[in-house]
Amino acid sequence: MLYQSDRYFRIWIYIVSHSSLLIRSNMAYPEEKEYSPETSFNIDLELWDVSFIGIPTSLENIKIQQIPLDLLPENIDKDLCKYDRKIFEISTPTNKYYIIAGGLLIAVNRWEKEDRIFDNHLNLEHDKILLKV
Repeated sequence: MLYQSDRYFRIWIYIVSHSSLLIRSNMAYPEEKEYSPETSFNIDLELWDVSFIGIPTSLENIKIQQIPLDLLPENIDKDLCKYDRKIFEISTPTNKYYIIAGGLLIAVNRWEKEDRIFDNHLNLEHDKILLKV
């Protein structure tokens, strides 16, 4: 397993021209009832060279693992995996979902501004990188 979190994530942005996907778990603010040290920061899942997105718009209690081509469900075109793309399986307690992409970066930040996406690509800097595959 690459990563696990019990937080709530949403598709934040997908930029078609750059095949970039950002999935985010928003930080909670001190005045919110959900606030705690564990929710005081954003968690970003950034994927690039995305060729397949098979996930709902929101997820929680996720586990992410990279799987080999032979474990990809038959209904997903294996040709989407060419160019050394990776298959990421995202599991929730009730389902499994798939994203095929060139790579995955998982990072945290405490930014409050939502205007960090410029020039039709993700232009993100993070406080701490947790994983890069």
